Amino acid sequence: MLQTLPLVLFIIMAEVSIGAVAVLVFLDWRNEVKRGFLISYALIYLVLIGLTYLVEQNFATPALLSTYTQLDKTWTAYQSLPLLLFFLLMIPYNLLLWFDRSAGVDGRARIEAARKAEIEAGNTPSARPARGSTLRTLRLASGAATVLAGLLTLFVMAMIYRPLASANLGGAFTVVGFFASAFALGGVLTAMWLGHWYLVTPALSEKPLQFATTLVLAAIFVQVICALSAGPSTAYANKPVAPTSGSTSISAAAPSTPVPGTQVQIKPGNTPTVAPLGVDTIGWLRILIGFVLPLALGALAWKLIRDRSFQSATGMLYLVVVCTLAGEILARGLFLSGL
Repeated sequence: MLQTLPLVLFIIMAEVSIGAVAVLVFLDWRNEVKRGFLISYALIYLVLIGLTYLVEQNFATPALLSTYTQLDKTWTAYQSLPLLLFFLLMIPYNLLLWFDRSAGVDGRARIEAARKAEIEAGNTPSARPARGSTLRTLRLASGAATVLAGLLTLFVMAMIYRPLASANLGGAFTVVGFFASAFALGGVLTAMWLGHWYLVTPALSEKPLQFATTLVLAAIFVQVICALSAGPSTAYANKPVAPTSGSTSISAAAPSTPVPGTQVQIKPGNTPTVAPLGVDTIGWLRILIGFVLPLALGALAWKLIRDRSFQSATGMLYLVVVCTLAGEILARGLFLSGL
């Protein structure tokens, strides 16, 4: 189990970063949030992607993944390149956000105010300045390319781990589950931080926060469908069979020499090792923490956003972040437990 913890860490970091960037670019395209929000969290996500790439280079390289017989090794060689592109394409997106001062809802408000002033003055309203329009086009194109690179990375990862649960439809539900988890984790993280922005700009429209929360609820609902439809895990098919009670095993380890004055307690060889929690218990915890609570709290947050009670909604989103993250850790731990 301990040997799969780095893989669990990498998968979750990749899901969070890809989903968060995708939702951020969607909000940028909708042009309804502050430019300062876009700049701040685009930079934070750039650092997160860089850390994710470092984790991949140390704990999830093709050579290391090839040691697991259950994984699909035809895809392992294609994991690093799209992840690196995802990181590199995030750099020009950040730079274009800095250069384009008309980005975000403030820039749109200034342009609309200028056009309104021209109309009131009796002049024909001019089109948006060419420089601002060009920068916006380049920024959104860069953001779209970044999201595509991230989604490609997620697809390759899903294909690598697909054999672990490929009983139904060749593992299609497992692949879809990776995408749903990314938008659930990354989406709620971006939504929670966007909720903080409302505490200093309460006049901001509730539409972007409601959009992000709706996307998170839809992603969690898809997670539930995939979890119920993926079928039993096939990861244990190639695991060595544990010796039965009638078989004998010879230990080659030599007994250690006890230190004088100390007591040595020897555990009998036939004593079973009992885990603190069984697999079934962890599975039910995952359903409660990863599905039931996030859906209930997310629905409550959606209602509070609609009522423009942003402080309470942000508190609910905090809890959804904790529950979805804990639920995904449990889910990926169970998913990789057969390796």
